[in-house]
Amino acid sequence: MKPNSLTAILAAAMMSFAAPVLADTGNIPPGDPCGDGNGAGTGNPCGGNNGNSGENGNAGFTFEEIAVPVQEDRGAFISQIGSGNTAEADQQGTSAYARVIQNGDANQVDLRQDDGNHYTEIAQDGDSNTVFAGQDGNGQAALLLAQRGSGNSAELSQFESGDLYSAAAISQSGSGNRLNLVQDGSDNQARLAQSGDNNIMTATQLGAGNRLEWTQNGSGLSDLQITQDGGQALQITQTNTGAPPPSGN
Repeated sequence: MKPNSLTAILAAAMMSFAAPVLADTGNIPPGDPCGDGNGAGTGNPCGGNNGNSGENGNAGFTFEEIAVPVQEDRGAFISQIGSGNTAEADQQGTSAYARVIQNGDANQVDLRQDDGNHYTEIAQDGDSNTVFAGQDGNGQAALLLAQRGSGNSAELSQFESGDLYSAAAISQSGSGNRLNLVQDGSDNQARLAQSGDNNIMTATQLGAGNRLEWTQNGSGLSDLQITQDGGQALQITQTNTGAPPPSGN
C-alpha cells in the first residue's frame, strides 16, 4: 500500500468521530414502552438504562466532533519505508501533534504525549507491526490509528484530567491482530473496528460520559473484555462467516 492510501484510511477514521452511533430521529418508536397508557413506564428501557438516552425509549448517543489541529507550531512528522524501523516521539507542552506513517514489516511506534492537548495519527502497512502510544494531560486527546496486515498489535492509553474528551478511532485489517485500549478522563469516546481472523480487542473506559462502538468482522470473534465505569453507552456488532465444512474422506 502506498503512503497516500494510509492517509486516506486515517481521514476516514477522523470523519467517524463526528458521526452518530445511533441516530435519534425524534420519533416515538412503535410499541413505545414508556408512552402513555396501561403499563406505562414498566420494564426496560424506561428507566435506569445508561445505554438508552433517547426520548421515549429511542436510544441514541453521539460522539463529540473532534477538531483537527490547524498548522501546529510544534509537531512530529515521521514517514518510514522498509522493515525493522522504530519511530519514537516524546512530546510535552500545551499542544502536541504527531503523525507517523510506516510501510513495511516488524516496525514499531513508541509515542508519548504529556500535558495540554494531544492529537496523534498513526498508520502502519505490513505485518508484525507494533504501536505503543500514551497520552496524559489536562486537556483533550485524540488518537487515530490504522493498521493493515497480519500479526499487528496496539497498546493505547489516554489519561486526561481536564474537562474535555479523550477520543480514539482505531482500525485494524488483517489476521491475528491484537488491540488494547484504556481511557480514563472526564469524557471518554472510542470507536474500534477489526476485520480478519482470530482478532482480539480489549477496551476499558473509566470516568464520566463514556461511549463505545465495537465492530469485528471475521472468524474467532472473542475477547469482549469491555469495562465501562461512568455515564456508559455501548454498541457492539460482531459478525462471523463461520468455519468451512470439514472435508470428506
